[in-house]
Amino acid sequence: MNSQSPPDGTPIRRNGPIKHVFYVVKENRTYDQVLGDDPRGDGSPGLTLFGKQITPNLHALARRFPLLDHVYANSEASIDGHYWTAAGAVSDNVIKNWPQNYAGRGRPYDFGGYEVSAPPRGYIFERMLDADVPFFNYGEALAGLSPLPDKDRTPEQTQRGAQVLANSDIGAPTTGCYESDLSNSTVLGQGQIQVYDSSLPPGAPATAHSRFACFRNRFQTQLSNGNVPAFNYLVLPNNHTEGTTPGRRTPNAQVASNDWGLGQVVGLISHSSIWRSSLILVLEDDSQDGADHVDAHRIPALAISPYTRRGAVVHDRYDMLSFLRTAEIVIGLKAAYLGEALAVPLYRAFTSQPLNDEPYNAIMPSVDMTQTNTASTPAAGASANLPLDSPDRVPQEELDRILWKYVHGQHSVPPPPGPNASGQDEEAGEDLPLPRVGGGGDG
Repeated sequence: MNSQSPPDGTPIRRNGPIKHVFYVVKENRTYDQVLGDDPRGDGSPGLTLFGKQITPNLHALARRFPLLDHVYANSEASIDGHYWTAAGAVSDNVIKNWPQNYAGRGRPYDFGGYEVSAPPRGYIFERMLDADVPFFNYGEALAGLSPLPDKDRTPEQTQRGAQVLANSDIGAPTTGCYESDLSNSTVLGQGQIQVYDSSLPPGAPATAHSRFACFRNRFQTQLSNGNVPAFNYLVLPNNHTEGTTPGRRTPNAQVASNDWGLGQVVGLISHSSIWRSSLILVLEDDSQDGADHVDAHRIPALAISPYTRRGAVVHDRYDMLSFLRTAEIVIGLKAAYLGEALAVPLYRAFTSQPLNDEPYNAIMPSVDMTQTNTASTPAAGASANLPLDSPDRVPQEELDRILWKYVHGQHSVPPPPGPNASGQDEEAGEDLPLPRVGGGGDG
């Protein structure tokens, strides 16, 4: 077990003041790509693609609640990333096979569909069923709920999958409305495609569904009935973007709507009756070798609660398991894997008193969240020939080159992936040094 002793009076404890955890998983950005422009942290503004104008809520939340500038993804890609966030471990089958899928070698994407790819001790949802911890899953497809027939799946596992599905809202044809993390299509106003977005601005087409609206409707019902679950898992995947594919929304529009959705989720919870007993954890499912001057695995992440340190800058090294373990401690769930047991919880981000408890008001980004790419948008031709309608079918390095050209122009030279990128030839980046700006001290 982790030998670090919990600080005296920490709210991160079982049967403590925090009763409800909201665990928000976003997609595929590095720290520098969105928060590198915050001068208080260890950031590099020269690498920032989606700064304060496009992500005003992320920036405002990181300024009021702790700025965590050294959080690292345990994952290399979204396939294993969602196992880390939804299970805390990755099966041997997935570790050996996801590179073949990403490399386009004919390996089908059946991860999560069969028991052979499941983590050896189950997903957190299954473990919460066993521990009698109430939960709800807003969109995580890797949850132990596969409907595919499988000779290796026992009747008990099938029954638990049905129970998980009963506590999930993943695009059910009638009562459900929250699409899974695998949905990334955002054609607006055409009527032929249902849009599942993090959030949509006023006046968006009636054909669109907002992930925030789906969450709000269910959350308000739960509040009225006094049964908000102890653990709530939400996916907000649209900051993955669809590159600059003509007819699809621009990267700025998608990232901004993702940020608007996050701001609205935090605003809704913070104006509710359970705010004083809530913790909102926000992280990416992976960084996928994006540009970052510290490490290709460094991600933006937040811990939001009345019990978090106001305006602090915490340089402690955390990872995905730190976030998962923090949530597990609060809801009374035991660690199932060694990595969880050894993870360092986010103790340094918290105080013993709820001194940061005023409600948060979401900030609508100042960019057009319905703007679409045209044939003249930088890298539109390259994007049109790629399968960007679904997440993670294109290597992130290739998508990041498109995003860089979108921001800096067709003829700009993208930086290489950050240090320690998977498969990165270290000599390849020697002629393209990453800019760096030092951060401030611990707040």
